[in-house]
Amino acid sequence: MRRKFVQIAALFLALGLLTGIEATHANASDTSLDDQIIRVGLAYNGYQSKTLDGANLANETGSGFRLGYFDASNQFVQLGATEETAVSVVETVNAGYGTSGGYTSYHASLAGTAQVVVGEYHLQLPGSYAAFEEAQAAASAYEGGFPACIGDVFYARIANCASRAEALAVQELFAADGVETTIVGTSAYGVSVVITGTNTILFQYDDLGKGTGLGIMPNAAGGDEDFVTLFNTSAFGRPNNRWYGGFRYERVNGGNLTVVNMVRLGDYLKGVVPIEVSSSWPIEAQKAQAVAARTYALANLNAHKSSHFDLCPSTDCQAYSGLSRAAANSDRAVDETAGVTVKYNGTYASCNYYSSNGGATMSAKDVWGRDYPYLQGKADPYEAAAGINNAWSRSYSFSELTSKLGYASTITAAKITRYTDYGNPLSIVFYTQNGKTYTMTTYQLVRALGLSSYRYDFGPNGGNKTDGTVTGPSGGLVVNGTAVSGSVGGMYAVDGSGNVAPVPGGAYVITGDGRTSTVENWSGGAGDDGLYHGTNGSFVISGRGSGHNVGMSQWGAWAMAKQGFTYKQILEFYYTGVTVG
Repeated sequence: MRRKFVQIAALFLALGLLTGIEATHANASDTSLDDQIIRVGLAYNGYQSKTLDGANLANETGSGFRLGYFDASNQFVQLGATEETAVSVVETVNAGYGTSGGYTSYHASLAGTAQVVVGEYHLQLPGSYAAFEEAQAAASAYEGGFPACIGDVFYARIANCASRAEALAVQELFAADGVETTIVGTSAYGVSVVITGTNTILFQYDDLGKGTGLGIMPNAAGGDEDFVTLFNTSAFGRPNNRWYGGFRYERVNGGNLTVVNMVRLGDYLKGVVPIEVSSSWPIEAQKAQAVAARTYALANLNAHKSSHFDLCPSTDCQAYSGLSRAAANSDRAVDETAGVTVKYNGTYASCNYYSSNGGATMSAKDVWGRDYPYLQGKADPYEAAAGINNAWSRSYSFSELTSKLGYASTITAAKITRYTDYGNPLSIVFYTQNGKTYTMTTYQLVRALGLSSYRYDFGPNGGNKTDGTVTGPSGGLVVNGTAVSGSVGGMYAVDGSGNVAPVPGGAYVITGDGRTSTVENWSGGAGDDGLYHGTNGSFVISGRGSGHNVGMSQWGAWAMAKQGFTYKQILEFYYTGVTVG
């Protein structure tokens, strides 16, 4: 497809900006990457989505549609075309046109009540054909005739019947006129292309389970422009929307329709960037988002292998909604970073990102149990400058907390026993009435309770630290990643001359914001035993941030861009030891 890309000849680091790392010299970017086809599932069996009985398409730019399939290299192979500007793809079962579940299209559940029904029985004329046009010419001699491609062989078919008995009656009428036909249906993988709102079939396609599915590209005449298609996805919470690229319809494992947007990577990113961040943000933050999203997509191809596509359109992968929020600034961010990616040791980095971290990121190993050298926890001194209110708090009765965590005996107290060096919890112990203790990882607790982020502590003042110092978010003293409170017994201090002495009672600590407190009182809401017993009879967890804390903070990128950092510097800060280019 036609594109004008802006290539950046050189980027110079702004003088006086301290990033804590050296910039990495990148190789020239490969702009052809943005022409690679990405398969994005729009309707499928999964989170916030479902397969369909029928799916509608309409032209916004371009006229008509090309019909065919996508080969193993995701390249479109045209079989035929139609000048109709509004078509629907319907699985080859009896399906009635109407509204069900807020979605107006073809539904199997309406087959018995709708005035317009696409039937599953047809009449086939003798012989077969080598091409779409030949089958179409033969079929067009009869009212309601249409070409069909069944397992790479073309046939001419007529009639559209909801039952075999109806098909038999129609067959007898044709026989009376001397026309020989055979009653046929399709396999569990067949689909029909119809004029939307009618039962007029334009083309029938059955890959017999080979997995190609039916492919549709906008504009019957072809061309190299970015044609835009309307695809109604209101069935799963997204209204009629505008999309670049083409579409693939497959009945995976013989089920209902899985709809996949077959779109250039560059066009895909133009639907991701303005959903993930605002198009009004500083351009360097949007560029950082574009490069992170491009790299994430390339590193996670075939993530939905079982459903035969690469990425989903939700935050499980990357938020994507076609052209619903496309804007000049976000398009610019994609075009001006065309082909730029993030690599670690020559391999695409899985550039995970999230909204905000509250002061420190997390290592992927501590969240998901998978160690990536470039996804390491670190203090984030930039995000706070964004000035966002990302504080949150959750309150539970002790019985409610016990139920949510699945314990048999009621929880009476809890303690965070290990923190990261940057103040995020790692390990938690819960104490119950029957005297038992249960240890959880921070990932297990966040998942069980649906906490907003991984920067939190117990009590109403958790998550207040934003400077990345080595204390728990509510102030717990941490030594080598282990929380210390209530006693200084066994602790030693080393002075500037190397002298070692026991820490006396009454010793105090100084925080990054200048506050002081004796160690004995530095317990972050816990009692003298270091346990949190609740606040006013409730178990309170408070924190800052939104998301999984692994990789790039989007609000941190905003703050760094506002301070004059380039998109490369932003990416090199959040992804450790990478090359951007």
